[in-house]
Amino acid sequence: MEDVIGEKDSNFYYMYKMQPYVRPIFFDTYIHLTPPPDAVFIKKYEIKGKGRPLQVSLYSLSTRPEKLYFVIPPEYNLPLEELKILQKVKEKLAKHRPQDSSFMDPETSREYFLKFAREKIKEIAEENNIHFDMERLNMLADIFAKYTAGFGLLEDLLLDNNIQDIYINAPVSNNPLHIVWQGEEYTSNIYLSEQDVEALSSRFRSLSGRPFSEASPILDMGLEKYGSRVAAISNPLTPKGVAFAIRRHSITPWTLPKLVSYKMLSPLAAGLLSFFVDGQATILIAGSRGAGKTSLLSSLILEIPQRFRILTLEDTPELPIEHLQNLGYKIQSLITQPITMDGSSGVDPKTALRTALRLGESVLILGEVRGEETKVLFEAMRVGAAGNVVLGTIHGATTRDVFERIVYDIGVAPTSFKATDIIVIASPIRVGGGMERKRRVVQISEVVKRGWGIEVDPDKIFADIMLYNAEKDELESTDLLDMGQSEIIGRIARDWGMSIEKALENIYLRARIREEIIKYGKREPALLEAKAVRDANNAFWMLIEESKKEHGSPDYKEIEEKWMEWYKEYVKRG
Repeated sequence: MEDVIGEKDSNFYYMYKMQPYVRPIFFDTYIHLTPPPDAVFIKKYEIKGKGRPLQVSLYSLSTRPEKLYFVIPPEYNLPLEELKILQKVKEKLAKHRPQDSSFMDPETSREYFLKFAREKIKEIAEENNIHFDMERLNMLADIFAKYTAGFGLLEDLLLDNNIQDIYINAPVSNNPLHIVWQGEEYTSNIYLSEQDVEALSSRFRSLSGRPFSEASPILDMGLEKYGSRVAAISNPLTPKGVAFAIRRHSITPWTLPKLVSYKMLSPLAAGLLSFFVDGQATILIAGSRGAGKTSLLSSLILEIPQRFRILTLEDTPELPIEHLQNLGYKIQSLITQPITMDGSSGVDPKTALRTALRLGESVLILGEVRGEETKVLFEAMRVGAAGNVVLGTIHGATTRDVFERIVYDIGVAPTSFKATDIIVIASPIRVGGGMERKRRVVQISEVVKRGWGIEVDPDKIFADIMLYNAEKDELESTDLLDMGQSEIIGRIARDWGMSIEKALENIYLRARIREEIIKYGKREPALLEAKAVRDANNAFWMLIEESKKEHGSPDYKEIEEKWMEWYKEYVKRG
């Protein structure tokens, strides 16, 4: 990109390309100043960070099937005198010879740069008879640290909870930042420069402690502070320069009521899955990348009674372990060696799983089922040594895909695969053939336990309990659920010492409870979050125990009345 002095305002450098892009001095990132002529306004909101809020505007484009994520950072409207001061501080930093090495530590360098900027800004301002109050001085110092020791404008985007993924494609001069916002793809008005890419590459190298160069053109690392994962590639893998993919995972757990409010599944499906988890079923959540597998897995953790110990096994930390621990869940995470990582450090997934199985009776949750460790898992499930609940995710668009992946690709014996109880298929659906993709659970199937021969037909070993109706955009129950013919529901009913009819009452009550949570959650979104859902689930379980003591078996009508009364009081208490 070539810089051309703009005619309208000498504060800025302009780059002309169809329409003007702006890059003030001191900053390297280019921002498109105005939405294109075909932009149709959708909504506006704020990202609240450390400094002034960043205003975000969303647009649809009337002449092409695309949407626009539009921002003008407040720091890009700084007065010229303040921009010049920041530029002078940057020049002083280039000549600075530190007295200690704290600036080299990626964890403490930001504080070092912040302190340096505060001192130099004050010094330069006094030399030029400019007065800054403490608030303004700290704001300018923070901007300086953000664009030197931090991630620049990316920091604001990483604070936007609506954003799931950020893609920086090479060459950066021709490609705006690409964003996935609440499952929808947006282009943006932000263009990174080659200087930005170099700075980000250097920062990621420092934070990860791993090489990233032509000799090592792949970097995979976590940004725990932002709940994100960075995948970076460079020459020779991408000949046009460095590219990044930043994928967000939720710092707070998803909940079943929240997913229902987004129409990913129905209240009845949520009640059914809650029943399966409580009934200690083995559940695999399948789907393509971006289908919402991990979000659904996270939500099912809250359906595990808090008396149980939980072990999670991941190579990429995505589950909100710390938040769940703060909510009182007895959860221990095990992190395995990433499959893309070189060297001998870390523990391989197979060894980690064997260790987890020796750590005592626990619920076992696998971030992704995909390698040699799967054989260990299924053998443990087959002989009943895998704990009381096993949950995991796997790539696969259909139940047949899941079977073939596990049996033919990974090498698990078909008789061991039979230890799986439930397969849930999630998929990004273009509802009504539109351009927007919505996450939906499209199938809940059970693995038929009877009639297996030597040769296994993958089309005959699954029975659908719920299926997605594309015309209605709804997940609907089949006769297996409606008529009480499900093997798994029958097994759980026997384990709980109740009839199929009572088990169905339990499922439908769980569904109505989630409908009630969603009804109030529309007015008060906090009721859809993990703490409130945990409390609602705990109240449900305590009422069941109370009813069993009083009547010998649960009276679900009475339990529902008492829970509804409790919940109204809970909502009032806030």
